[in-house]
Amino acid sequence: MTGFVVRMSLERQLFLLAVAAVGLAALGLIALPVTVSAPVTGDEALVLLTGAALLLGAVRIGLLRVLRPLRRLAQAMQEIDPVDPVPDLRRRIAPDDRDVDQLLGSFEQMLRRFGQERRASDRRMLAAQQAEQRRIARELHDELGQTLTALKLQIERAGIDGATREPIARTVTRALDEVRGIALRLRPEALDDLGLVNALLALARRVTDESGVPVQRRIDAPLPPLAPDAELALYRIAQEALTNVVRHARATRAEIGLRVDRDGLELTVRDDGRGHAAEAAPGRGIAGMRERARLVGARLSLEHDGGTVVRVVLPAGAPAAVAGAEPSS
Repeated sequence: MTGFVVRMSLERQLFLLAVAAVGLAALGLIALPVTVSAPVTGDEALVLLTGAALLLGAVRIGLLRVLRPLRRLAQAMQEIDPVDPVPDLRRRIAPDDRDVDQLLGSFEQMLRRFGQERRASDRRMLAAQQAEQRRIARELHDELGQTLTALKLQIERAGIDGATREPIARTVTRALDEVRGIALRLRPEALDDLGLVNALLALARRVTDESGVPVQRRIDAPLPPLAPDAELALYRIAQEALTNVVRHARATRAEIGLRVDRDGLELTVRDDGRGHAAEAAPGRGIAGMRERARLVGARLSLEHDGGTVVRVVLPAGAPAAVAGAEPSS
């Protein structure tokens, strides 16, 4: 025979508990030959106190039983991270009354609305930030970069002796390289011009050339069409992870991988260093990479096994995994 659960409102459960308490007290008075003298004797006081204690104990047990779902809900509310997906509170708490069940449903709906509004706000903020970075990078490259290049040419053409000209020219050249580096970090040109695969290949080569840490590449090509936000997020995570490898991991080699299967896309950055490189990074570190992944519907995890593995999984069904999704600017 299939069992069933009778769900009553919290108000009805408390009312029935009160009725049961009064009924037990009345039954005790009827069934037991209890008399009260004036003044009360010691035996009579003991019987009355014992009965009252038993009645209060029964009421307390009943209240604990009735209010248990509310305590579970309060604990769950303290443990919930609004950033994470909404948990199945009904399965976790298993309420027996309609009031708590309705409260759970309303709370879950509130969390979903809050999550949707936060994600939309984060996407708008990220889009504005990326548009501003693109503008600043373009101005640095086109205006300040051209100004420094013209200055370098003027120095070379000026009638200045070599001993004086060379230090000035080197300073201008260094400033020009720094401006180009800042512009590249703000907005990678390779990503806009050549796509994610070529941008990651160029990133690996640049890290190898600048740091001396060889970065192997294991990248599937071609990739399915990705939304601009997803491409930029994956590139930035790889860039941050490799920067952490160079600065904090004391690694002798690293590897960047990108593979695609029917479940989605997976980006990995491995190193053979001392481990915990991403967590040891100053500033946002791993929190910043997690935030980037979350904004495009991806999941980021860390593994430590003779080094560090930063793994990002972008599910095939994520909105940002589809080309034509809302662009980043």
